[in-house]
Amino acid sequence: MRGFGIFAMIVGLIAVIGALAMDVSVSTGIGGRVNNIGLIAQQQNYLTIGALIALAGLLMTIFGGKKKLSSEQIQSLMEAEDSRPCPFCAEPIKHAAIKCKHCQADVPALERKAPSKGWTVRIPCRPGDDYTTTLGRLKAEGLPVVKSEDPVVVVGPYELKVAAYDVQRTLQVRNSLFCDLYYDDGR
Repeated sequence: MRGFGIFAMIVGLIAVIGALAMDVSVSTGIGGRVNNIGLIAQQQNYLTIGALIALAGLLMTIFGGKKKLSSEQIQSLMEAEDSRPCPFCAEPIKHAAIKCKHCQADVPALERKAPSKGWTVRIPCRPGDDYTTTLGRLKAEGLPVVKSEDPVVVVGPYELKVAAYDVQRTLQVRNSLFCDLYYDDGR
């Protein structure tokens, strides 16, 4: 979309420059020149159309980037993977919940079913305190931390790459953690 926006902006600017260079006068029989109302109207049309195309191209260039999810959407994606419907009221509750927050019914706690393969976020750490601190912070945020090998903490797996990418971006922005995306095929 961004490339098409640049193309439209260039076409619009060429149309505007062409309209400004347009001669709107005609020669008279006595050697003078007078303005032609029809040519002036045509020049105005070209200016207007060219300016609108350039403006549309500028807007496509500015707003035509990749769609980025907000922090609320990232949180809802993370919660959707860690929730299940209540057996009594069908409202979403966490897998680890023992009481429904909507209908106050007692429900059995369930383990989150993590996919055996998918996209993971790997965070390299220094062995020792850095590793245990990072592991504790990620578990406190409710992220699915799987078998971690010292000194690498593994978050995931996620079925969709975009979900893992959003977790990676959140960890980089909120916690200033360096992390990489990997595809774990479950072997």
